[in-house]
Amino acid sequence: MTNSTFSAPHRILHWLIAFTMLFLTLTIFLRLEWMNKYLMSDILLDQLAKIDVSITKDQSIKIAKVIRGQMWQWHINAGYLLIVLYACRLSLNLKERGFKFTTITSSTASAKEKFQWWLYTIFYICVGGSLLTGMFVINDIGDHELMEDIHKLSLYYLLSFIVIHFVGVIAAELTDNKNIVSEMISGKN
Repeated sequence: MTNSTFSAPHRILHWLIAFTMLFLTLTIFLRLEWMNKYLMSDILLDQLAKIDVSITKDQSIKIAKVIRGQMWQWHINAGYLLIVLYACRLSLNLKERGFKFTTITSSTASAKEKFQWWLYTIFYICVGGSLLTGMFVINDIGDHELMEDIHKLSLYYLLSFIVIHFVGVIAAELTDNKNIVSEMISGKN
C-alpha cells in the first residue's frame, strides 16, 4: 500500500479493536486451557478427596463452570464492545472512503494492494460472522450447537490474521512502507 496518513479516529479504532480482540483471545485460551471445565473438575475432585469430601464428576463440572462463569462474562462483554467498535470502523471506512471497490477494480492497483484488499474484506466478513454467531449463541437463536461450533472456528481465522498482519507490517517496515507502525500510533510518517 502507498504511504498515507491514518486519521485519528482510524488509529483509535484500530488499537481498540486490536486490544479487544487480543483480550477475547486471552479469554478463549483461559477457557480452553487453565480454566477448562474438565481440568478444574479433576482439581476439585482431587483437592476435595484430600479433605474427605466426595462429590460426583458432574457436580465438580458444574462448580468449575460457575468458577469460570465470571471470566466468560468478560468475553461476552468484550464481544459487545467489539460489535460497537466494528460498526464504528465500518461507518468510518464508509465515511472516509465511500462504498467503493476502487482498489480491487483499479488497473493501477498492485497485486499486493489487491491481496490486502481481499485479506481485509475476508477478515471483516469473518469478524461480522463471529459477532453474529456470538449473538446467536448468547440469545439462543437458531441451532445453538451449530452456531457455537461456527463461533468457535473464529479462533482459527483470528490467529491466522494476527500472524499475517504482523508479517505484513514487518515486511512493510523493511521494504516500501517504512514507519507504518509509528504512523499507526502517532499519525505521523
